[in-house]
Amino acid sequence: MPVIGGIDHVVIIVRDLDEARRRMERLGFAPTPRGGHPVLGTGNHTVMFGAPTYFETMGIERPGPHTTRYAEFLARREGIGALALKTDDARRVHAEFGGAPLHASAAVDFARPVDLPSGRVEARFTLSQFDQAATPGASVFACQHHTPGVVWRPDMLAHPNGAADLAFATIVVDDPRAAAALYARIWPGPARHEDGLAELDTGTCPLRLVSPARFAAENPGDPLLALPSPFCAEIGVRVRDRGAVAALLAAAGVSHRRAADGVVAVPSGEGCGAIFKFS
Repeated sequence: MPVIGGIDHVVIIVRDLDEARRRMERLGFAPTPRGGHPVLGTGNHTVMFGAPTYFETMGIERPGPHTTRYAEFLARREGIGALALKTDDARRVHAEFGGAPLHASAAVDFARPVDLPSGRVEARFTLSQFDQAATPGASVFACQHHTPGVVWRPDMLAHPNGAADLAFATIVVDDPRAAAALYARIWPGPARHEDGLAELDTGTCPLRLVSPARFAAENPGDPLLALPSPFCAEIGVRVRDRGAVAALLAAAGVSHRRAADGVVAVPSGEGCGAIFKFS
C-alpha cells in the first residue's frame, strides 16, 4: 500500500485562537476545547468530521524552531497555511521521500493533552514535513495518528451546520497543469482537467488547483484576490442541508452567497482568512 494517503486535515494559521474559535462557532461548527503541542510550541482547536477528516485553527504559543514557517506566514496574513496527509508510518515517509524532490524531513514525535469525560489522556502523532518548494501554495506534511480514538472523539463529531466531511481543498496557482504534475509525486493518479482547473483524487477529499482567473470568477470581490499566487484558499465542507446552512449563517449575521449550483460560500474575511464552501 502507498505510504502516503489522502488529505487528513487542513490547517488554518491564526493570530488569536480565542477569536478563531468564535468565528468557527459563528459558521456553525463545534470546535474541540483548546489543545496545545508542547514540543512544537503551538495551540489549536480542531473541527472533527466522522469520515475521518478534519480542519484546525492553529496559533503560535511559544516561538521556536518548529514555528518559524508559521510566524513567517502570519507576518503576511491569516489563512490556510498547511495540508496534512494521512500516513500509517511517518518514518517510512522520510525513508522513501527524503531525497529530491520532496525532501521529507526526519520524523518528529509529539503529543497534546486531551481532556475526556474519563480524564486526561494524550493524543500522539508523528510528522514528516515536505519541502515547500515541491508543493506550491501550501506547507505539506505527512501525519501519523497513534491515537485516532482520542482525536476523533465521538462527542465532538456533530455540528450545528450539519458538516460531515471535507469536500475539497483549493490552491490557487498560475499553471494548474504544471502544479498537478508536481503534486503527482505524492498522488500519481491521473488528474481531472478543465479550463483553469486541475483536480487530483487524493483518496479522501480532492485537491483543486485553480488559476487566478478561475478563482476570481468563482469568488468575486474576495480579499484573497489581492494575494500573489500560489496560495491555499478554500476549504470545501460537505453538509446535510445547504439551505439550513444559509439560514444559520443569516441568523448569525455572517456574510455569504449562494452560487448557481447551490453551494453556500463564506468569504475569507469571515473564515480567518479561509474561504468556506458548503456543498
